[in-house]
Amino acid sequence: MSSSQQISDFIFYYPQVLGETACDHIISHYNKDTFMRWKKSTFSNAYKNLGTSKVEMNEFWIAPQMFGYKTIQQGFETAVNDYVKEHTRIKIQEYTHFRINCYAKGGFMKEHIDNIHYSHGQKQGYPHLTSLIFLNDDYEGGEFVLCGEPLEKKKGSAVVFPSNFMYPHEVKQVTKGDRYSVMTWIL
Repeated sequence: MSSSQQISDFIFYYPQVLGETACDHIISHYNKDTFMRWKKSTFSNAYKNLGTSKVEMNEFWIAPQMFGYKTIQQGFETAVNDYVKEHTRIKIQEYTHFRINCYAKGGFMKEHIDNIHYSHGQKQGYPHLTSLIFLNDDYEGGEFVLCGEPLEKKKGSAVVFPSNFMYPHEVKQVTKGDRYSVMTWIL
């Protein structure tokens, strides 16, 4: 990083990578058809599973053959491909499966970094980038805070940022409604 660059130069926000209707269909489908398969998320570090003290969220992993995968993939590729045009040293090898997150009232994720090696049965390797797509904005609280700054809450928007120690992030406690997002790590 040159002396003129800031941490924020490596955080890209995209106001609309998925349309509102696509977001609604994804939420509706996974609430209706897979509700019983959602799992309570746990928090891990390189050494052990730390349980649920740092996270209150339900998750569901979306594999390539599942509903909405191609639509979500197009959204991620729109953002990530633009990002790597600017940051040309990053070479995309692959994306992890997509994890849809549901934070109900009281849900949160404590500040952490995504410098993981193996998590939730995903492929092994340290991710270069983290990307999230926000599927709704009709909730209160639940702010996504990255490097100490809250991001705009907008349905269908995405963020891409490095998965290293310089980019701590968290989800503040949801105070009303359910907050949905979908994420992937780029190896």
